[in-house]
Amino acid sequence: MHRLFSPSGELVALTTRFTDELMNQGLTKRILALVSEISVAKEFERLQKERGLGNEKHRKEVGDLIKECRQALADSLFAWTCQSPLTKDDTLALIGHLETVTAQADGSLDSVNLALVMALLYCLDVSFIEQGTEDREDLLQALPLLTERQYVSAVHSRLMDNQPWKLPGLQAVCKLAWALTLRVLSQLPQGSALVEFTEADEGLADQALLGDVFLFIKEGMLGCDNFTQEEFYIRRLHSLITDFLALMPMKVKQLRNRADEDARLVHISLQMDSELPSSLRKDLDHLMLLIGEFYSKDQFGLELGLEFWCPTESLQHTTLQGSYLGMALQRPPHKQVVLSKFVRQMGDLLPSTLYISYLRMLKGLSNGPQCAHYCFSLLKTNGATHSDNIQGVSGSPVSWEHFFHSLMLYHENLRRDLPNPDAAQYRHPPLRGITQRELEALTSFLQLLTTIITWSENARLALCEHPQWTPVVVMLGLLQCSVPPILKAELLHCLAAFGKSPEIAASLWPSLEYTQVELKRCRSSEQKKTSHSTEIVELSEIESSSEEYPLTRAFCHLISTLVESSMPVNLGAGLRVPGFQPYLDFLRESVFLPFTTRAYRRPAEKVESRSPA
Repeated sequence: MHRLFSPSGELVALTTRFTDELMNQGLTKRILALVSEISVAKEFERLQKERGLGNEKHRKEVGDLIKECRQALADSLFAWTCQSPLTKDDTLALIGHLETVTAQADGSLDSVNLALVMALLYCLDVSFIEQGTEDREDLLQALPLLTERQYVSAVHSRLMDNQPWKLPGLQAVCKLAWALTLRVLSQLPQGSALVEFTEADEGLADQALLGDVFLFIKEGMLGCDNFTQEEFYIRRLHSLITDFLALMPMKVKQLRNRADEDARLVHISLQMDSELPSSLRKDLDHLMLLIGEFYSKDQFGLELGLEFWCPTESLQHTTLQGSYLGMALQRPPHKQVVLSKFVRQMGDLLPSTLYISYLRMLKGLSNGPQCAHYCFSLLKTNGATHSDNIQGVSGSPVSWEHFFHSLMLYHENLRRDLPNPDAAQYRHPPLRGITQRELEALTSFLQLLTTIITWSENARLALCEHPQWTPVVVMLGLLQCSVPPILKAELLHCLAAFGKSPEIAASLWPSLEYTQVELKRCRSSEQKKTSHSTEIVELSEIESSSEEYPLTRAFCHLISTLVESSMPVNLGAGLRVPGFQPYLDFLRESVFLPFTTRAYRRPAEKVESRSPA
């Protein structure tokens, strides 16, 4: 029987020599050529001529095999660049391939080209320099960016070329990555020999911004299904985003100044009832939305967003990074301080045009137990800063005080215009007391609140027990008002997050019964005449006609959470026959059984609607 040993130095040397020989023989260019040549259509045409294709099942298997071959080729090149940078010629060949890449119908890259983009980003990655690892000096000696002037010159000339690529957004991403690489090199002693290149970093960053770089990363790269399934993709993009914020603070300040000026122009245009200026840009808006979207997906539990939070208090908590057995927190790294400052400063004197984007950014940055704690503290501090405001509401629009005060005002206004339950038809007209923009802001706030209280039990209990805000009561009241299903869905998701705590869930059940939010399935026409649930009407007349079911999925989520958290023995006693039967009837007859016959605008929602039921 053979025993397993760790790789010996001789085996490592042999493997390295073999792979180096492959690369020296032009493996990179061969891989790129095959990726370009191989396609399902071409291979099917060849097989069709030779009568090599069978039934539909065989065709699918062959098609999947061809796609896997292309993906394996791209993944092999990506895996190499994660460990060792490409040579000058190979890097230029990779750039040349990316110049010809096109997007899919939805504007995103396919998984093959995404792997090749990430391969180039790793070729230009110098983030290890600031990490101070043990092998830092060895890595610096092997880095062609520092050891080969011709490498820098060739890549710089290629990326500075103004010849447009087929995907301008992809060109902008590569230019931004190169600009950040040049900025890091300029701060090294060895960078003094490269000053003719490094001084172009600002210009490259400007070109990237003009190419809507952040918008393309969000739609073109995050929009690819494979992105969140590869940890090294996530880490590299995290490095790209945070490096831009930390290494180019003046550029970030320019974005904020431009956003403030554009907000002023928008305000003037609205007052004068004139068209908006054509010169408006949304670079900071796109950056905030990108951060929110990127950090809201954390499949590996990395909680990379924690780098944006800098402890402002002596947290005696052994589960928080930086503390051990109650010891005082160490001084955070400079980069973390800069990122934390970015989050706080962006919320100061926030223009209305950036309000929703900022809330969505906070939602992404609160995704995780520690991140949620810090975001909760930020919103609490913002409110405390203005607690003496004469009007009785926080002067900061990004605080718990302002959020819940606004929510109570909407409830007070909307409850005066409750819909008539006996109306022949029930629709949601434009709300008298709320605009579409306010609706989007409310939805963004509820999503932020849901994220924070989902992760942080302390935040959940503190907000629920607040004597002035009473969020659960206000949300249950808003559910009875005439508001769009999408807003009701967010309210239900938020209530479900509150219901994760058994003590809150125990009080939610009777509240649901009392406010008649429960969904009842009416089996006979006589029953329908006397008992007509608002949610049933919304499901049958509004959600079904729009082929989208946010309210149904949210209600299923709420009931599922409450059942797992706390289930009263005599549910509904005093109001109806006790028991869970009305909820079960609705889930079975109005959600689970008809789900196969309904039309779904988004196919994935078919499974999402069935799973909770």
